[in-house]
Amino acid sequence: MSTTSERFVKILEFRNFDRFFRFDQSDRKTYKKAISDGVNVSVVLDMVSRNTSE
Repeated sequence: MSTTSERFVKILEFRNFDRFFRFDQSDRKTYKKAISDGVNVSVVLDMVSRNTSE
């Protein structure tokens, strides 16, 4: 039997500034076009360690 523990480590977070169009869904299940000025970006590592003595 091996034990596994998982941990997420955020190593980088920034906002990429760029203008682009996105389509948001409204209440009536129609789509509305909107302009966005940027997107948030996160770089995350999934750290997994195991007991390898077995």
